[in-house]
Amino acid sequence: MIAVIWVNLRRAMGDRRLLIIGTLVPVVIILITGLLEGSPKEPIGLLHPSPRLLHLAETTDGIKVRVESSRTDLTDDILRGRVVAGIVQLPSQSNSVRADFLIESATTDAVQARTDVVALMDLMAAEGSNTKFTDATLHATQTQAPLSPFWYVAPANLVLFVGIAVLVLSAGMVETRRLGVLQRISAAPVHKRAIVFGQMASMMVTAIAMAIGLIFVGIVLFDVHWGNPMSVFLVVALLGISIAALAVIIGTWARSQEQAIATAVIVAIIAGMLGGCVYQLSTVSSTVKNVGHIVPQAWAMDAFIKLISDHATFADTLPEIGALAVFAVVLSAFAVWYYSRKVFSTT
Repeated sequence: MIAVIWVNLRRAMGDRRLLIIGTLVPVVIILITGLLEGSPKEPIGLLHPSPRLLHLAETTDGIKVRVESSRTDLTDDILRGRVVAGIVQLPSQSNSVRADFLIESATTDAVQARTDVVALMDLMAAEGSNTKFTDATLHATQTQAPLSPFWYVAPANLVLFVGIAVLVLSAGMVETRRLGVLQRISAAPVHKRAIVFGQMASMMVTAIAMAIGLIFVGIVLFDVHWGNPMSVFLVVALLGISIAALAVIIGTWARSQEQAIATAVIVAIIAGMLGGCVYQLSTVSSTVKNVGHIVPQAWAMDAFIKLISDHATFADTLPEIGALAVFAVVLSAFAVWYYSRKVFSTT
């Protein structure tokens, strides 16, 4: 089995098409898509804002307004990270504006928010108002990191292109089968299942290696916080096993390399679309969402969304990990049965 894994890995690493599909293309698409999405707006809480202040805040680029009902709610939202800062407009004469500017600590987001607030006050001052505001810093507590503009496209492209790249490897199986290499290996004192698992293991290693590389790129280049490491690893590993098993099935079924590549690309793109790699499943109807979960990509995306957006714990992702484990077991069992039946039953 080790020999099979080594040969397949050497073939995969020597395939320039695979390297381009699995590395360069997803990084470029993540960059372009993330830049088109733009940077997320800084959420700022407003308490007792005048109509003019509220209008200016709502029409200022880079600010997302959240109107608060009380100072207690505003303070709670700042400490919990729902808003990065707050403006409390105080009673004043008709020709003046007084406000308190509240932050938790001098983070980058808070500094940017203060810059935006200063710009708001300058606009009101230019209209003839006497403006004045004071700073107030709350007791520091640990807050969640702000979402990167690439928070969704990074995992989406990871899931999509790992699927495409690994499924394309099924073309190599067609060539190996055509040359009769596996039939000759089966003549040795090696269990036939070990040969099948060797094929799957090599593809799984390729999938995990690509995923780890894209995760590292997401952290370094795109500032994506992936969440709980154990959950991320299990999601990637189980998704890799599922895709590797599907690649074995395609490689066993296809009669030529061209047929294997065409089928692999079509299957990977359809699965990616159903799984939410092209659009968020939360934006579609419940029927489409339920249909999408017939593929493992959807469960992987659900897990990544929980981990990145909702800062979920390991326990929170157990349903998605469990579903991926079921896919991995079922597809692997079918791949072993189908491969053994078709390849080793004939000469």
